[in-house]
Amino acid sequence: MKTKQLLIIPAIILAFFIFSTQTVAVSQTLQAKGTPPGSVKTPGAMATQKASDKAAGIKGNSKGKHENYKGTIMAVDASSITLALKDGASVTIALNGETRIQIPTDKEAAADGLAAGMTAMVQAIRGKDDSLTALKVVLVPGKPAKTQRVGVVTAYAAGSSITIQAKDGQLYTFTLTEETKVLPTERLGSLTVGARVTIISPRDVSSLDRTATGIVVHPQTAEE
Repeated sequence: MKTKQLLIIPAIILAFFIFSTQTVAVSQTLQAKGTPPGSVKTPGAMATQKASDKAAGIKGNSKGKHENYKGTIMAVDASSITLALKDGASVTIALNGETRIQIPTDKEAAADGLAAGMTAMVQAIRGKDDSLTALKVVLVPGKPAKTQRVGVVTAYAAGSSITIQAKDGQLYTFTLTEETKVLPTERLGSLTVGARVTIISPRDVSSLDRTATGIVVHPQTAEE
């Protein structure tokens, strides 16, 4: 029995020595390859990162720098959008099939729903060649309030449109609909070119079109 015990003890020591030698060898191999222990990337982690990049609209440039721009649209088409920024500079950003367009009240918004003069925020990614590509374009809504414009009628087509020259000297054209009301009703006959009026128009954030909901015809003065 004592002979067997004496044989088992050296065997255990030898096995422990071999295991320790193999562990040190593996550690040295990892360090030689520049891969610190515990930092080996698994295929599962890489797949998760790619999925996250795809969900964010990033293709082949996951390390690109994200940048946000807000300004007035100067020009826009299916391939690019140019914004005038507050500091007086401008920036042109590419659009592609992955770019998401968000316009209030329009669930199926596309680039053709954007127009010069609108305010927009663009989330973009900068590529290795320093170019910018839009991930998302969001039309910035204005205050949901009605606007009033006072001026003199320069053109009028009943039921169609009316154009006035405002106090700032600019011409403004408004679309007329069946719902457009003329007030007071007894001055409807006075609504002609040369009449002084106030146009009431709601602000539509999804369009630059102006639609008149009301026209107030001012009384004629002695000078008129």
